[in-house]
Amino acid sequence: MLASVYRDRITAFLLLSALFPIFLQRQVNYRLRKPGVVRFSGACLLLFSLRCLWWRGWYFWMLFAGLTFSGAWRFFFPQHSISAQQRTYPR
Repeated sequence: MLASVYRDRITAFLLLSALFPIFLQRQVNYRLRKPGVVRFSGACLLLFSLRCLWWRGWYFWMLFAGLTFSGAWRFFFPQHSISAQQRTYPR
C-alpha cells in the first residue's frame, strides 16, 4: 500500500517538474541559475531515492538508479548541471 502511494507521489512530482519549465519559463530560468537551488533540488532527489531501497522490484530499482544519478549530479556538480541545462534548453 505504501509503495503505491509513494509511486503515485513520485510520478506526480516528476510530472510537475517537467511541466514547470514549459509554463513558467522565466521563473524557472531565474531560479535554476543559482547553484544553491540546484544543490537543494539534488539533495531532495537523493532523499527521495533512499525510500526506493525499502521495496523490491524492477520499478523501484530503476527509480532508485535514476533519482540517485540525477540527484548526485545536481548536488555535487551544480555549476555543470546549470551549464548543461542552458546549452540543452536555450531560453
